Amino acid sequence: MKKSVKTIGTIATMGIMLVCAYLLGTTQAETITNIQTVTETREVIPDGYIPLNDNIVDMNTIVDFSATEYGLQLYFEDGSGYFWEW
Repeated sequence: MKKSVKTIGTIATMGIMLVCAYLLGTTQAETITNIQTVTETREVIPDGYIPLNDNIVDMNTIVDFSATEYGLQLYFEDGSGYFWEW
């Protein structure tokens, strides 16, 4: 008798759990959508960014170089050059 009561209790518990899981899965919460608009534009500069001004040479534009005992001559794509004296 105890074994049949235990079996019926287990089946009833599993059935209640299945019904609760089904009801919980079919219940949906209300979805709230917030719409945001951009009011200003900001320029984002990454860390370590160095702007290319007159003091810095863009190494990607160098096509050739020659080194002497007096300094370094850099040749650029546009035909210009830069001499760095030691």
